Amino acid sequence: MKKLALFLVVVLFIAAGYVGYLFFFKSYDTADQEVDQLADEQYEISLPESSGPEEGKGAPTQDQIVESYQSSYQSLMANAEERVNQLASQAQNEYMSKLQNGEDVSYSYFYNKYNSAADRLEETTDQAFETIYKDMNQSLETHDYASAEADQLQQDYEQTKKQWRNSLLQKVKESL
Repeated sequence: MKKLALFLVVVLFIAAGYVGYLFFFKSYDTADQEVDQLADEQYEISLPESSGPEEGKGAPTQDQIVESYQSSYQSLMANAEERVNQLASQAQNEYMSKLQNGEDVSYSYFYNKYNSAADRLEETTDQAFETIYKDMNQSLETHDYASAEADQLQQDYEQTKKQWRNSLLQKVKESL
């Protein structure tokens, strides 16, 4: 009897671990081409031209280097924010469509589908930001400037991501 009870506890533990893996760790393909495209499409990043010394002008200042990367960063942020908003709209539209059609609304379905897409979108955006950040850092170091400005850009980026997550959660709460 004790062996059977132990066996059942072990099986339940393994099953719970698998379910936890499926819900919290595994990334799902959403089977929705538009959502997948929003989440997975790589960004087109235009980095500034080499900020080497211009003929007769000497080395660029730290402010000039930082300013030259701001447009790349701003462009990425605008594109990413647009994708985040499109993803939120897609989720709201699908939810409303299911309600209007009298279909059963599965909150776990929506959570899995759109959380996975949001995670993949964040990963894609992180990769694009990392390209800008590393190039900016390298440019600053090449001209013997501290990387504090690049680090500040990274802090701004992390803060913006938090704001996007909070905004998405707020939109989801308003929809329900």
